Amino acid sequence: MNIPRSYSRFSFNRIEKQIYPNLFQAMKIISQVTVLLLCLSSPLYGKSRLGEYFLGFGIFRADGGDFVDVKGDSLNLSANSPASDSADFALSFNYGNLEDNATEHSLWSLNLNYVMHFNDIHTSAFMFNPYAGIGLGFMNDASDMILGDDGLTWALQGGSEVAFTDTLSMDFGGSFFGLWKDFAHTDFSVGFGVTWWINEVHGVAIDYDYTFNHEIDYLSLNYLYSWR
Repeated sequence: MNIPRSYSRFSFNRIEKQIYPNLFQAMKIISQVTVLLLCLSSPLYGKSRLGEYFLGFGIFRADGGDFVDVKGDSLNLSANSPASDSADFALSFNYGNLEDNATEHSLWSLNLNYVMHFNDIHTSAFMFNPYAGIGLGFMNDASDMILGDDGLTWALQGGSEVAFTDTLSMDFGGSFFGLWKDFAHTDFSVGFGVTWWINEVHGVAIDYDYTFNHEIDYLSLNYLYSWR
């Protein structure tokens, strides 16, 4: 973890046919991974993607598209550092390619987010960590498939981390983002993911996101390294 627009062209039938199958497929994969990791997890230490120092190295896969089929791959580098006991700085860099109609376009972005988290809301079975954040960035998209243009970007985000054990958690959230120079170039995404800290240093994260503007699915796999 990363929009004034008319959605009149989307009907409920289209949403059911295009969004739900992708969502259910991603939920099936992530739920299977979650069950496996629950079996492997042990409560010897407590880790999270909120309030921790870590570096991330990952790959993204994009697939979908509203009027044209879009496919792409991307490499992701990220860093997270606590700004205080209840807030983090999250830096990310993405570089990859998007392909539409057999034409390949390069894409890169750099983003910095300030994320506030409201820790340790307990139930009998889980612990919730709600969060909200704001971000700034820059994007260079030769395909114009993400926001329709290049330039400085802004983002608003919110969601919650749900901790099942001291090493395994799920994340549910959404992001509203766009271009500074033209607020007509915006998009909204929703997503969820699973994070498993193998030990105090090494972790793995799987995330799924869906953007509503161009109807693109993103699936990512990240390795996390925490040095403290």
